[in-house]
Amino acid sequence: MNDHDLQFRIRQHLNTSTRNLSPSVSSRLHEARQKALGRQKVAVRGLSVAGIGQLFSEHVLPRGRTALAMLLVIAAALGTGFLGELQRTADMEEVDSALLADDLPIDAYLDRGFDAWVQNDSPD
Repeated sequence: MNDHDLQFRIRQHLNTSTRNLSPSVSSRLHEARQKALGRQKVAVRGLSVAGIGQLFSEHVLPRGRTALAMLLVIAAALGTGFLGELQRTADMEEVDSALLADDLPIDAYLDRGFDAWVQNDSPD
């Protein structure tokens, strides 16, 4: 008989004998099991370290996550500003190209009020 067969037969015997237990014994066994489960040590989520490693993992890492999140928010804000500036530059290039494609005399571009007129007359 191999180990698997022996385990199967023991399990079958235990299952059969539990049906014949009185309710008071079943209740006491259930209470004892609950008590044992209450005393069972809880598994730790990760490895535990001592000394400087513990100081690093308990104090630096939680704040490091916060600092990393703040850096990401700052980077996103700067990226948004940079992309907005790129869009503004592209819009100005479009206006400049449209103006240069027109048949305006050069004196119109040298006029000081021309820039104000273009800004007021633009469809934006």
